[in-house]
Amino acid sequence: MKRSWENRSRDPTLLETPFFLAHDAEVFDLYREMSRQMLRVSARAEPNYRKAALRELDAAVEKLTEVGDGRIVFHGTEAWRLVYEQLLRDPSVLVYRSVALVRNASYWQDGAGLQSMQLNYELIARAIVTVERTVILKNDLWPAEDDLPTETLRHWIHEQTVNGIYVRLVRESDLQNVPELVRDMGIYGFTAVGVQEFDQAGQRTSTFTLDFDFNAVRAAEANWNNLNVYATPYVDLLDRFGLSE
Repeated sequence: MKRSWENRSRDPTLLETPFFLAHDAEVFDLYREMSRQMLRVSARAEPNYRKAALRELDAAVEKLTEVGDGRIVFHGTEAWRLVYEQLLRDPSVLVYRSVALVRNASYWQDGAGLQSMQLNYELIARAIVTVERTVILKNDLWPAEDDLPTETLRHWIHEQTVNGIYVRLVRESDLQNVPELVRDMGIYGFTAVGVQEFDQAGQRTSTFTLDFDFNAVRAAEANWNNLNVYATPYVDLLDRFGLSE
């Protein structure tokens, strides 16, 4: 059984640390390898090497601290989609709540995005997970004078509805007084919350942060509930304007 020291009044000593980690074979193997590499760094005396190496090690400690806090950050990569799939397939994740911040018509229209949508449909069809999605749209993608979003996005939204995703819509301009609600995120049951940030063009993911801290999940749930005060179910819009065909 793994032993936790997080409820202790002090951190383990240097001698206690390997004792605690020995109960977690996978982490202990990494600890042993990191210790071996630290010994190799310490054995090198060249001053310029040491300065550069210590900067790298400082960055590694900062990253490891982030991971220890429960946050996994992916930078400019689609690798996070592998974790996304693992989370949605996890038996403990029964509900996936997603906020899609759509600022261009190509949002999730690339190969990886379409593959993720197919995964949503597959898991819904197999009754593994329930998916709800609130779509925040820029005004040029859902003009105030139009009943529904532009045609390309309307097809994307309608397809999700047909495949069992409960979709709500809201214009970004309707949230101008509550800017903290304008974010692209996913809530994976009670397990984690993921926040996606884009480059300046809004085309590619710049960072994707998964936070496994329970308080972060609760905060995301509050964000979700507040956001949906402003959003309208897509099916209601279809009924309202007689466009359900």
